Amino acid sequence: MADRAEKYTELLDWYGKLPTRRVDLVGDYAGQELFVVEGDGLLLRCFDDPDLDFNVEHLLQGLLQRKCVFHIVFFDVHQYLCIPRATPSAIREKYLLARAVIMRHLTLNLPNSHPAIKVFNFESALDHAFQEYLAASGVYFIMTHDGANPVPLQRDPRLLKHDGLDLELIEHKDLQRRAALRTTISYLINQGYNVVLIDGLEWMDTKVSYIVE
Repeated sequence: MADRAEKYTELLDWYGKLPTRRVDLVGDYAGQELFVVEGDGLLLRCFDDPDLDFNVEHLLQGLLQRKCVFHIVFFDVHQYLCIPRATPSAIREKYLLARAVIMRHLTLNLPNSHPAIKVFNFESALDHAFQEYLAASGVYFIMTHDGANPVPLQRDPRLLKHDGLDLELIEHKDLQRRAALRTTISYLINQGYNVVLIDGLEWMDTKVSYIVE
């Protein structure tokens, strides 16, 4: 396991040293500025939170009620990152199917209900088409997930529901998820964008989130 983790050490050490701050996203930070919600970070937040229970529209409605202006961007290379930790192999496809259904639902319905919210799909953050989109849209920041899970692996109650899970493999997949999402965060920061963590959102009178600078 240590050998597997070694190649991620530099990235994770860099990320751990980033300054963060909690701000009023609407009142103090964004206002009416356009930002991007990274789709699989959004799905991971919803799939991994029993209180949300797949309810992506509930989370998006929270942003809309606070008059946020945003687009939703999915990356093909991130599709497996929306699958929650400790998901048995036999039901992993359920989450990929849910992802496809939600993407289609948003793409077909948002133009009618909320025309300002556009849904885009790119290969990755390195996709030239995504770079052109960023340049043309003038987005203020990107909201995504950093792959963190506040519950230690050994204390995750979901692990108790399934017999025969390989904890070492689960830990490695957790590490891969964090590394993949934080690699994207690193790239975006190096491109001059601020990053807001969707896993750090708290709903108050306005929305509050950690900002990674």
